[in-house]
Amino acid sequence: MNARTAAILLSLMSVAALAATGAWYHAHQALRESRAQFVVATLEPMAALLKENQGIIAELQAEPFVEKDNGILESYLVKIRRDGVAKNALMKQRLDQLAENNTALVTLITAYSPHAKTAAFTSEANKLRNYAVAWRDRWNSVMELFMAGGNYAASGVPLPKEFPAAVDAEIAAAK
Repeated sequence: MNARTAAILLSLMSVAALAATGAWYHAHQALRESRAQFVVATLEPMAALLKENQGIIAELQAEPFVEKDNGILESYLVKIRRDGVAKNALMKQRLDQLAENNTALVTLITAYSPHAKTAAFTSEANKLRNYAVAWRDRWNSVMELFMAGGNYAASGVPLPKEFPAAVDAEIAAAK
């Protein structure tokens, strides 16, 4: 092989290497953009739903909704027994909204969990998932308890208070 052939071959290999590097960079940028869109589509709605839930819970734990020494669902059960379902329609709407938000949160958690970057997110997401399922089951049993004259069991799955911070940390890690 002469020097001219070697120079042409080296030039072709350099062009191919530059093209491959350009293609890799383009694919890397597309992947970063896709991840950013995924964060916007899952984590940010999660954060918004959590904030909305915090507001609803704070509202339901205050007057006129709260009943002394009772939780949110227990208070609703006391109120509908005493005042009737119709007079507590606003409270029911807020509880329904909380249930819908919890369902949406579980859906978003399920979609995002395989891509989680932090251990705190994974741990707290599992706690929130358990809480949401237990809360939904308790909420769905209100009318049965009302009709049967029963009461809720004293224990319920506690709301995982660290999940909003875990979502914020996950958003920071994903960007």
